Amino acid sequence: MDSPYPINILLVDDHPENLLALEAVLAEENYNLVRANSGEEALRCLLKLEFAVIVMDVQMPGMDGFETARFIKARDRSKDIPIIFITATSKEAEHFFTGYSVGAIDYMVKPFVPQTLKSKIEGFVNLYISNKTLQRQTELLEEKTRQLEQANKELLLTTLSLSKAEAQARVIRETSIDAMITFNADGVILTVNPAATRMFGFSEEELRGQKMTLLIPDLNCLENGGARDGGEAPVVSRYITGKLSEMTLPRKDGALFPAELQIGEAYIGEDHLFACTVSDITERKKAEQELLQAKEAAESASKVKSEFLATMSHEIRTPMNGVIGMTDLLLETGLNDEQRELAEVIRKSGDALLAVINDILDFSKIESGKMELDEEPFELTACIEETFDLFKASRSPDLEMEYYLDPHLPAYVIGDVTRLRQVLINLVGNAIKFTDKGGVYVVVSKQAEVEGDIVIEFAVKDTGIGIDESKRSHLFKPFSQLDSSMNRKYGGTGLGLAICKNLVELMGGHIRLDRSNEEKGATFVFTIRVAPFHWDPSKSKQEGTSDQEDAGQAGKGEGPDSGIRNILIAEDNAVNQKLLLRVLETLGHRADVALNGREVLEAVSRKRYDLIFMDIQMPEMDGLEATKRILASLPPEERPAIVAMTANVMSEDKERCIRTGMADFIPKPIRIERVKTVMERYLVPTA
Repeated sequence: MDSPYPINILLVDDHPENLLALEAVLAEENYNLVRANSGEEALRCLLKLEFAVIVMDVQMPGMDGFETARFIKARDRSKDIPIIFITATSKEAEHFFTGYSVGAIDYMVKPFVPQTLKSKIEGFVNLYISNKTLQRQTELLEEKTRQLEQANKELLLTTLSLSKAEAQARVIRETSIDAMITFNADGVILTVNPAATRMFGFSEEELRGQKMTLLIPDLNCLENGGARDGGEAPVVSRYITGKLSEMTLPRKDGALFPAELQIGEAYIGEDHLFACTVSDITERKKAEQELLQAKEAAESASKVKSEFLATMSHEIRTPMNGVIGMTDLLLETGLNDEQRELAEVIRKSGDALLAVINDILDFSKIESGKMELDEEPFELTACIEETFDLFKASRSPDLEMEYYLDPHLPAYVIGDVTRLRQVLINLVGNAIKFTDKGGVYVVVSKQAEVEGDIVIEFAVKDTGIGIDESKRSHLFKPFSQLDSSMNRKYGGTGLGLAICKNLVELMGGHIRLDRSNEEKGATFVFTIRVAPFHWDPSKSKQEGTSDQEDAGQAGKGEGPDSGIRNILIAEDNAVNQKLLLRVLETLGHRADVALNGREVLEAVSRKRYDLIFMDIQMPEMDGLEATKRILASLPPEERPAIVAMTANVMSEDKERCIRTGMADFIPKPIRIERVKTVMERYLVPTA
């Protein structure tokens, strides 16, 4: 018998010959016959396999057939298996009744008729196959039912999600402030949202079915041919880039407005559709214009401020030049003690006023971002000693001043020595100002190496009045003093530490108050980042000699033995003329005077000068223009050394002078030492 399922039949008998007889009867069928010699063995077989029919002897030693049947029927897995009892004894009806009561389906007495047994087993096998088929179909039906229920559930969820998405899309479309327009490949408008009608001034009925060129004239080639080469409209494709495009669009009343648009495309079946989003950017453009105007106004105000500061600097420095310069000259004369004391007061007051002006100018440059570093090789020790030298005369004789330099630091580094010295002067000056007795100490150490650069730490310590904890937060803020009484006692603009902070940060470092207690002094620590410089003394000496010789040629014009010292002063201010003439006289020189640039040119055309002190701001022709003409009119060997003199001390002023061809730069107020240095640099001593 063919079956889609394996047909297992369990044969249970304690006599092997009976099992052989049963196997012989069923051998022709396609059954899997399993032997069991006892009831116990039969139960073990039932744990392993599923059986269609059980043929079992009643009388067996140990567990007989009836007891075995009771166990079989007690198990859910095996209770429905048909059991055919075979017995050699034919007893009363009670015997048969016992067999049926324990679950037997049929009863055969030995010797049995083989064909009858085969027919009975075949019937039970067919029933088994039918039940298995029905069970399988039931399982498939249940599985299909579960799948259908799951599909229905997913469909419901999808429908709900789609409905929700459609509702959300509809809300977005209806409430969007941007115009949303759909159109086909022929440029015909299909749908518009309320924002589109408000933006362009048309009703929905007026727009639907119209060409997109009504709203976006730049799409005019859609009028001629629509979709081409695969359905993509040439002009539309220009905007399908994922980027926004700006253009000017018309409203219904003809008014134009700035807009930003983006076009997307989609294929729905055979339809090639486009979706256009348009944003009215009128307010944004207005804000951008206002921002631009505000920026221009701020730049203009900054320029006016810079020009005002430059002008004020010039106007203040010009009379200060006379005050400080004449005081310096006065101190060089034979004064008695009282006169000298009064003159020293005048000079110190002038220097204090000059320091205030410099602070304000520096802070203005920092605020405007115009402060730049001038990085050149310099010697660390010299920088610190020069700082200390400035305070030798003014400090109390009871005040000790010392410095310590880390031996691991290179002697020379590359950085802005002027700005470093400015920070040191400010911190050391403050330390001296607030310290009556004890000492001021500067410790310079190597902190780290970063990408070939060196981070140097400077600690400025004093034993002065210290700084209270509650007042530290204002230290580095502009125009900030610890308190008004201290300002009255010690003076200052309150800009010094703010400028130091900005300069230090400009040099790649940080500044902080490291330690301070009232009556125990303070320690300010700052770092800068510099590059190491390896100096070759012999090479430097040779180069210095060459430079000096070049300067001598430019200054004197006729070689070392001539002894000619023709000097011209170009200055329109009478006080400044007198000052510089007296300074030169003090140094053993005389000079001619020109009141403006034209007189300078006339003087140079009449006489060969070795050195010209050139004021920058003069009537009729300024110093820069005069310098250009002098240098252009003379061969290199006859050109004088031209030194700029100006009350404008912005870095751009100095750069402009150097670019013009001037040899050097003297800021006003003019100091005797500065003039002396220039004279030594550009004039060769007489033999």
